[in-house]
Amino acid sequence: MASETIQWLSDWQEALSQSRALKRPVLIDVWQDNCSGCERLANETFTDPEVVTAVNSRFIPVSLHMFRDRAVVRDWGLFWTPTVLFADRTGRIRYESVNYVPADTMLDVLDIGEARVAMRWKEMDTAIARLRDVEIRHPEGPLTAEAIYWRGMAEYFRGGNTPALAKAVWAEITERFPDSIWARRQP
Repeated sequence: MASETIQWLSDWQEALSQSRALKRPVLIDVWQDNCSGCERLANETFTDPEVVTAVNSRFIPVSLHMFRDRAVVRDWGLFWTPTVLFADRTGRIRYESVNYVPADTMLDVLDIGEARVAMRWKEMDTAIARLRDVEIRHPEGPLTAEAIYWRGMAEYFRGGNTPALAKAVWAEITERFPDSIWARRQP
């Protein structure tokens, strides 16, 4: 039976150790007291059954307080909470999401965050699959253009740095999301 709550760790070093052992990205929830967005993220988003299942099965989740865990958080240069970060096994941050997002959007954030870590680990098939999940779940969603952009990058790297592969994917952004920043970021 799946857990009904996210199995948060509170120790950064333990999270890194588990990440290395299990070969999973670290999902970091940085929060602080008297933060309404933090409370909503904790009480609404991180209690959603789909989010709970995704986090527990694919990530090493760690919850850190902006000030009580300052020795760890300081190096990330954060100034707003909540911030959700995605780190690789070395502890390097590869993606971030700032402020509250609802559960359906968090599923997209989780997919993009995992994909960005997978790309750094040269796991392009995993990255491409997660980015396609965003496109399938929300064809016109707020993070879909970004997912397509990163999918183009993953296709480029998987194909041996072949520009035509990325450009073929990016053509989709230009067509579907011409006014997005992601359409303008293409070389």
